[in-house]
Amino acid sequence: MKKILLSLVTLLLLVGCATTENRSTKKIKPVVLEELAIFDQDSYIDIDDSTVKFLFKALRGDLVDFYIGESKDNLKLVQEDVLVGTRGLEISNLEANREYFYQIVAKRDKKSVKSNIISFTKLGNTNNWEVPAWGSKAVFYEIFVRSFSDGNGDGIGDFIGLKNKIPYLKELGIDALWLMPINQSPSYHGYDVYDYYDVEMDYGTLDEFKDLLNEAHANGIKIIMDLVINHSSTEHPWFQNAASSVDSEYRDYYDWADATDNIKKSGPFGGNQWHKSNTGYYNGVFWSGMPDMNLRNKKVRDEFKDIASFWLNMGVDGFRLDAALHIDDTDKDVSHNWWQEFNTHVKSVNPNALLVGENWASTNQMASFFEDLEASFNFSFANNILEMSRGKKVDLLGTLGSIHRAYAKYNPNFIDATFITNHDQDRVASVLGGNKTKEKFAASILLTLPGTPFLYYGEELGMLGKKPDDNIREPMDWYQSAKGEGMTTMSKGGFYNSMLYTKANDGISYEEQVGVEGSTLEHYKKLIEIRKSNPEFFCSENYTKVELSEDLYSYEVKTEASKILVIHNYNNESKTVTIPANVTDLITGTEYELDEVIPIPTTTTLILQLR
Repeated sequence: MKKILLSLVTLLLLVGCATTENRSTKKIKPVVLEELAIFDQDSYIDIDDSTVKFLFKALRGDLVDFYIGESKDNLKLVQEDVLVGTRGLEISNLEANREYFYQIVAKRDKKSVKSNIISFTKLGNTNNWEVPAWGSKAVFYEIFVRSFSDGNGDGIGDFIGLKNKIPYLKELGIDALWLMPINQSPSYHGYDVYDYYDVEMDYGTLDEFKDLLNEAHANGIKIIMDLVINHSSTEHPWFQNAASSVDSEYRDYYDWADATDNIKKSGPFGGNQWHKSNTGYYNGVFWSGMPDMNLRNKKVRDEFKDIASFWLNMGVDGFRLDAALHIDDTDKDVSHNWWQEFNTHVKSVNPNALLVGENWASTNQMASFFEDLEASFNFSFANNILEMSRGKKVDLLGTLGSIHRAYAKYNPNFIDATFITNHDQDRVASVLGGNKTKEKFAASILLTLPGTPFLYYGEELGMLGKKPDDNIREPMDWYQSAKGEGMTTMSKGGFYNSMLYTKANDGISYEEQVGVEGSTLEHYKKLIEIRKSNPEFFCSENYTKVELSEDLYSYEVKTEASKILVIHNYNNESKTVTIPANVTDLITGTEYELDEVIPIPTTTTLILQLR
């Protein structure tokens, strides 16, 4: 028993309790009485305008009494003999924007231990935001700045180089850019941040980033940036300080193991998520170099709201939220209510700012985040595009309809962020074996379906790439020789692997495709032009499935003023179709008459506008 108690006391010393009135660093002594304990006394999250979930933890089997009041001298017992464990405790009927005080009592047999009396102010306006209209009618382009365009001749992509390519992006038809992480980081990819208020030195300066923003905006292009809130780098000063001492003022900025945690339990990806430091075990879902932030801590939530304000006030148009799904894998209330709090704050700074969540999960789990965020990437659907491109019959509208019904339960005004592949997946051209016809077919499917499409840089060229990750983030292929002004290299910038796919004279570069009829690049440009000229493509309510042939997949996209017929031949052989009306092919400009029989080559799409 002595060893058990000693172990418990040692773990308790890792737990500090700070007042939640402000960002005071004053520590409250741990609550210890033999085998009784209360952990994380000051952790909580606002559930709605009248309810708070207190996220303290008690040891298994301990009963809890909870007292709350509007002054520390007048606390009332509102919950008695509750088995809380690690589940937290919801208290309702609170008034928004009012200060409250609370105290926790843990009991076992005839023994009890009390927490400190802790104060907090009930948050109001907890989930109050509107969907920015522009986000539902935009074509996005994802860019890895390090690999896109070099503007200063050092071989590393940067803001100057990206600014120089704004005319290309405008000509392509892009409405908005998603920049992969641009904050300072020890890694080439940037997803482990050590300074949220500055830009990656390889990319340039804050002034150069502002110049990029101004140039993009002047050309009608918005920019959202990757914001990594789920975790930081171990090199972040917060973590360096937190790991240095159990008494660090930043200790509770991260998730440290206590007696309620099983440090041998596998994480969501199968590996061990608890990592040893000199002062205890910390949680890092992805790996030891990315310690998870503790969003149960109000001080951490306020830090990230301030960070968001900094970038929004600079002119950034929103954020792609990395690992949004994993904010708190043990209590989804924390994840959902944090994003509601964050979104409400973001919209208070800029009502038109767009938030796009990375929620890589099943449709139903992903759908629940539409109560918190207006947009989320549709991981469930992306593979359907690839499957049809490989020759499989897929009920595209039926599948999308099922997904959208799940989304609409949480927010009927959801933005469906559609894509084929992204920076974490093998490039679409490689998945389809480098078959140019199938690459163009996949693009035709994506860009004639509802949603807000996201393209991955180089996708419009048919750039190749398979994991490891470095090789799906290779230099943008600008020139036939794979060399020239603006080309980047993988020999600089911290890549772990050598360049494999960016080669000379392979027919993939921009230089080899621009202005070439039938090229992948020109096909993408035409599809984007058609989509933007016919905004009915963005809205799922305008779509109706049409049965023209068992061997074809067809649908109408129509409004009162327009009617477009889309026909996909997904087969590995040519098919014919009888045209049901007088139409014009929007890709080629060819006109067809009613009942005319025409061939459709293998893996090809017709986009026909009724005349």
